[in-house]
Amino acid sequence: MIRLWRALGSPARTRFLFALALSALAGTSGVVLLGLSGWFLTAAALSGLAGTGHVFNHLYPSAGVRLAAFARVVARYGEQLVGHDATLSLSVRLRPAIFSGSAHARRGFASLPASQLSALIDDVDDAERGFLRVMSPAVAIAASLIVALGLALAADWISGLLALALAALFSLALPWRAVRQSHTAAEAHGRQGEAVREQVSRLVENAVELDIAGALPVEAERTREALNAHLTAGETIQRPFRGLGALGSLAGLGLAALLLWRVAGSGSDLALAVGAGLALIAAFDAATAMIKVFDAAPRAGLAAERLRSRLLLGNAPWDAPEETAKALETVFPIRADGLIAQASDAAPATPPVSFTLTPGDVLQLIGPSGSGKTTLAETLMRLHPPAGGALSYAGIPGGEVRIAAVLERIALSPQFPAFLPGTLADQLRLAAPGASEAGLWNALDLALAGPVVRAHPDGLDALFSDSEAPFSGGELRRIGLARALLIEPEVLVLDEPFAGLDGSTRRALAANLSAWRQGAPRALILLTHKPVGLEGLEASGTVRLEPSS
Repeated sequence: MIRLWRALGSPARTRFLFALALSALAGTSGVVLLGLSGWFLTAAALSGLAGTGHVFNHLYPSAGVRLAAFARVVARYGEQLVGHDATLSLSVRLRPAIFSGSAHARRGFASLPASQLSALIDDVDDAERGFLRVMSPAVAIAASLIVALGLALAADWISGLLALALAALFSLALPWRAVRQSHTAAEAHGRQGEAVREQVSRLVENAVELDIAGALPVEAERTREALNAHLTAGETIQRPFRGLGALGSLAGLGLAALLLWRVAGSGSDLALAVGAGLALIAAFDAATAMIKVFDAAPRAGLAAERLRSRLLLGNAPWDAPEETAKALETVFPIRADGLIAQASDAAPATPPVSFTLTPGDVLQLIGPSGSGKTTLAETLMRLHPPAGGALSYAGIPGGEVRIAAVLERIALSPQFPAFLPGTLADQLRLAAPGASEAGLWNALDLALAGPVVRAHPDGLDALFSDSEAPFSGGELRRIGLARALLIEPEVLVLDEPFAGLDGSTRRALAANLSAWRQGAPRALILLTHKPVGLEGLEASGTVRLEPSS
């Protein structure tokens, strides 16, 4: 966890240290409160029995009790306030960094599979809770044990040494041994969880097809059995921790009894012994929480290391080093010579293609679903390394050009655009943060989405949520096109831009795209299932792809 925190630049350092200090104060105050109360009551009683109660100064001890109680409450609330604030600061730094690191290293525009995304979310949650569930309680427990052991040693050094040994046993050795015993079970459970998560994701993603084939009930029952088996296996992780808490509390109680017995027989300070005994009971009772600390620590540590490895991914392996990359003033001409595209090492590759794209061109990539049109377009955008052949921009080999430099000049309007929670204006300004309202409307009108947005009661303030969009699928496709146009790219890649449009709308959109293309040195790449026979978008080049067998 510390390594992840340092990798992020040690955010909220002062607040984290302050929160740890408050944790130590809270742990210390609780033990001092009980120990001082025990000493005060016992000393007052002994003084009364000895007939010296009238000279016993009760003001200082009572003030100390109140101060310890007040300090305990303030420290606990302060630690929660400052600790949560520091953790939120860590989260603010962690989540964008994880997103950025993953985005730079990923291939193509495909989103993370549901199983991987779920695992990533779990890792982020576990790592963020590491401070609140591991570091803060560990410091509080350590502080309370130090105070209690100090009092015990002062009352009776033999009992104090025994308490020290038992404290090491119940706060470190036994919890650590239990963690090691459960570690293998936790790893096996984690692997089983990934398999179950993948099984659930497949069931959800293919529910319609399974239902049509009549196999949904069978697959659902298999998934239910796998989930039940996963839950049952989870009990083996907790088994080594059972009973340790009760043993720790009994150890504290036994130490207190031993201390009182030894002091009572030796005639030493009984009041101090009572205070020390109560402090030991409180400290050993608090030390049982180390079970939770050691339980949470491996998960938080492993999650933090996995996240740190994501932060260290850096740029895509096929990206040109920043210090040696060549500057790119324009992408034209884009030349592909026997270019082969492949989404991953295990994915099918496209056949070799060759073409040259210059300003004003309309290149049509034609083929059925699964033929590799999108993969080829993403390769042209440098989102995949070429699997073969050569690719160059303005005469510069693609491998010598930064991916970011290409993405500044080539934009994609997907068939199914993605949107984040927020207003429509927010969605559009993802492409151009500084765009004016007039610029947004111009892009919407160019994409034939302007009338639809104007007809909406909220206009540019129409709200998108996690689960609902304020427009239909076809309208969202045109809004996605408007967002791509706001980038003002040199090359615009359009994935099935005319799907679902009636004849007049198709012609109007084609005319707008043709005017946009001719208004500057620009080119269009159309990904389609069949040739686009629209005026103004006559193909200057055609690449036909067939799905790999």
